Amino acid sequence: MSEEFLYRLQQATPRLWVTPTLIAINLLVWLVMLGDGLSPLSPSGAELLHWGGNRLQETRGQPWRLVSATVLHAGIIHLSFNMWALWDVGRVAERFYGNLQFLLIYVLAGLFGSLASLFFAGRVAVSVGASGAIFGVIGALLAALVSQRQRLPAALAAPLRRSLLVFIGVALLFGLTSGVVDNGAHLGGLAAGFLIALILAERFDWSTYRRQGLWRAVLALALAGLAALGLWRLL
Repeated sequence: MSEEFLYRLQQATPRLWVTPTLIAINLLVWLVMLGDGLSPLSPSGAELLHWGGNRLQETRGQPWRLVSATVLHAGIIHLSFNMWALWDVGRVAERFYGNLQFLLIYVLAGLFGSLASLFFAGRVAVSVGASGAIFGVIGALLAALVSQRQRLPAALAAPLRRSLLVFIGVALLFGLTSGVVDNGAHLGGLAAGFLIALILAERFDWSTYRRQGLWRAVLALALAGLAALGLWRLL
């Protein structure tokens, strides 16, 4: 049953191009930053802010920072961990939701992660990184595990659920103890990815996806836009 399920997923999304493209964009931005003289291990907050980091004082007048911050990283370790996580969960989510829906989840989760950060760490510190978007991808996978548990083979669902929950727990615990991790962005992205994915149509059932995929994606985008506007006004 698992082999048949995986085969149908592969047929529905034969080419995974969004995940490697996102990784390439993050790597390219980091290389350009290095070329400008930024430290490969620990660039300063002022430097990250110059490149588009997210901090309330600046982002209020420059909302584009909500997106630009998601492709910036505070050193090679930060970048490597995020890109490993994106490669690991992104390929699964891209199979589950298809290329364009996966891209929608990633971008919107990154946006909401940045917005959530402005209520917490981003009020006083510069927040950067793709982790809010990556947590959104994890949230989307959890949404599939919750809403489509009858369609997912248990042999695949159980280890996936376990690994996702362990990752979330370890990452949040590290954020609480390290003092340098933006858990606000993580939780904001996680919640956004979960809720958006509940609206979207997975590609487990191709006929259902063809009938409902477009209007559900439009609905998710519209509701996300309204929610983002509401959060922005609260700031």
